[in-house]
Amino acid sequence: MPILALEPLDRLDDVFQPDRLDCPALLQRYLAFLGRLKDKGLNPWLEHPRRAALGLREAVGHFHLYAWVNQAVGRRCAVTPEFPTGNGKVDLHLSAGDRRAAIEVKSFVDQYTVGESRAQAADYAAQLGLTEITLAVFVPTSDPAVIQALSGDSSHGPTTVHTVAVAWD
Repeated sequence: MPILALEPLDRLDDVFQPDRLDCPALLQRYLAFLGRLKDKGLNPWLEHPRRAALGLREAVGHFHLYAWVNQAVGRRCAVTPEFPTGNGKVDLHLSAGDRRAAIEVKSFVDQYTVGESRAQAADYAAQLGLTEITLAVFVPTSDPAVIQALSGDSSHGPTTVHTVAVAWD
């Protein structure tokens, strides 16, 4: 990576909590990393293949996020990817001792599909025995209002889905 995955003094105390791994807090670091890249004039999405509708392929976000997570926390926890093969499984699994977490990665299609993705992520969490899961949605805009509107927490029965929108344009 052309810059450090994390700020040099970041201890990740809010991510590695005694009873859980806080993936939304981890993804805030990813967003900051993307911001630092942009500040240096670097665009990680520039050379990647796009669909006919000009959107990046979901695999681009998946692989980039996996590489970053592995660089950021791979020495402190196991990061296991399930590469995008349409197998209907969670994309990234994290485990540190008895703490487990999962991140589902999606490309933005429309608001309705984000809702479906949240419900699907909640189902994945239940299958894994987790009470929370994080959904990273790669959105083809950097409009702060859109990013904020798509991000947030939602309840699906006993499961909390933390949605973090990631700008990629």
